[in-house]
Amino acid sequence: MAFINGEIRILYFKVNSVYIPVGCLTDNSFSESAVMLPTTTRDNTDGWGSSLPTSQSYSISFSGLVTTDFIDSSKVGYYRLRELKRSRTLVEWKVDDGLDGFDYGSAYITSLSDSSGIDDFISFSGDLQGYGEPLNQVTVLFDSYYARVIADGGTVEAEDCLKIYINSII
Repeated sequence: MAFINGEIRILYFKVNSVYIPVGCLTDNSFSESAVMLPTTTRDNTDGWGSSLPTSQSYSISFSGLVTTDFIDSSKVGYYRLRELKRSRTLVEWKVDDGLDGFDYGSAYITSLSDSSGIDDFISFSGDLQGYGEPLNQVTVLFDSYYARVIADGGTVEAEDCLKIYINSII
C-alpha cells in the first residue's frame, strides 16, 4: 500500500485561461456534504430514523504564507486572492495530486484572513464554496466515452479496465 504525499497536492486557479498555483500553500483540504431530508418508512422501528440526501455541496479550505510580491504571474498570492474575493469573482479551480487526473470546478472565495504573530511569517487562510458539481478528469473522459459507445449501439464490458486505460493516457 502506498500513500499520497500532501506536498504534491496543489490548488490552482485559472487566470487568463491558464491554471496557476496558489502561491506558498501550506495546506489545502476538500470537503463534501449533503443535506438530508428526514423520512418515515415501515422500517423505522425502535426509534430509528431514516433520511434521503437532497442537495449536495462542497468546500475547499486552504492556507499559506504571504509573500512580498504584490503581482506575480507565476502564482496566485494573497493580494490576488483578496482582489478575487472582494470582487465576488466566480473562480475556476483545480486540485492536482500529480497522479492520475485531477478534480476541478468553480467556486466563490467566501472567506480570506491573515495572521501575523510576533517572530512568525504572515500567514493567510481562505475558504471556497463550490458552485455546481466538482468534476474529475478521469470520470469526465470515461462518461464521454461511455455515452458515445452506447449511442452507437455498443456496450462497455470492463469499465474498470477502461478507467485504468484512460488514467494511463492522460
